[in-house]
Amino acid sequence: MKSFLILVLIFLSAVSQAKVDSLSTKKNSFYLELLGIAGYASLNFEREFIQIKKVKIGARLGISTYNFTDFTAQFNPDIIIPLSINALYGNKHNLELGLGQVISALVKANSTTFSPERSINIHPNFTIGYRYQKSSGGFMYRINYSPIIEFYKEYKHWGGISIGYTF
Repeated sequence: MKSFLILVLIFLSAVSQAKVDSLSTKKNSFYLELLGIAGYASLNFEREFIQIKKVKIGARLGISTYNFTDFTAQFNPDIIIPLSINALYGNKHNLELGLGQVISALVKANSTTFSPERSINIHPNFTIGYRYQKSSGGFMYRINYSPIIEFYKEYKHWGGISIGYTF
């Protein structure tokens, strides 16, 4: 009788877990950000990895460019990569807070040879804003203030708007 009761409890536990999993929130977002931390526009992927009640924490990775050719007219794009950890508070209307780094790989002229030379720099940033995102997935948008501290010295004001999809 004990083993039967244990099997029933295991079965009920599995069934209740299956119901929780079927109602799980969508954890991935793909969005286009305009005028954000990566310059004029960037494509971004974000993955939520922790959720505790109304707080969701995720990581963001993006890519952007604004010059495809260098000063010699050769294909040598400037590359900007935003990386950040974001926290959302809310249900479908969320307060968004984030901290991150922007990696920039820009092509400049070498001061002695005048040949193209890539300079890689890291710039910290933070984000505060509003995000509309349903836990069930679908359309999402966000608007934020996201200043960058260029070269750890210059404070640059940036703000962005994003539109995308959560799945």
